[in-house]
Amino acid sequence: MTTVTGTTNTPTTAAQTACVSLAKNFDMFLKLLTTQLKNQDPTSPMDSKEFTNQLVQFSQVEQAINQNKNLEKLLAAFMSQQAGNNLNFIGKIVDVDDNQIKLEEGGNAFWSYELPKGVMNVQYRILDSKGAVVRTVQVAAEEAAGFKSGRVEVAWDGQDSQGNEVPAGTYKLEVVGKDTAGKTVDGVKVYARGYVEALETVDGTQYLVVSGNKFLPEKVVSVFPAPPPSSGGDEEEDS
Repeated sequence: MTTVTGTTNTPTTAAQTACVSLAKNFDMFLKLLTTQLKNQDPTSPMDSKEFTNQLVQFSQVEQAINQNKNLEKLLAAFMSQQAGNNLNFIGKIVDVDDNQIKLEEGGNAFWSYELPKGVMNVQYRILDSKGAVVRTVQVAAEEAAGFKSGRVEVAWDGQDSQGNEVPAGTYKLEVVGKDTAGKTVDGVKVYARGYVEALETVDGTQYLVVSGNKFLPEKVVSVFPAPPPSSGGDEEEDS
């Protein structure tokens, strides 16, 4: 079951606040202006330039506020459309531009990577949050030569090099590619891979919950359909 968490409120926008403040100031300005006009000396009337300039300034501020209102409406429409687009990720497999994952106790982790041309030997290194290597896998050159071009998946059972289950926490995968001469080849790219379980909103920012990890939607680099669920039925044995 997939879920979408987070609450939506309707906060007062900056343009609305500015508009209320401007209306109050304008009312006060009109009251002062009216009082001054009533009590002015008929033989020496007030110079109209000053309050005319103030009226022009009020008009300019009002136009700026209206422009901000329009921008806020456009931004709200964009955010609404983006939220709708993010819902389409739920139930899909994604690759995220991040080599770090949070491993749950007794869980598994998945990554994918791309190899540049010239790589003939590959080493996988899984590191914990302190940078200590918990597991290393070396792939022989003759096996690496059979790699197909494109994205390669790495599945980790959550165990270290001695076969012990590692504690829950944050881990990352490093992939080191070397050529036939044993020199490291730059350009290996690693991605976190997982199933999008939910869409969660935190402080107005939406995150994809990918196999228990939270990622920003803009970090998704690839989307794949999830495999069909297994039937779950047991086949009858022949008697």
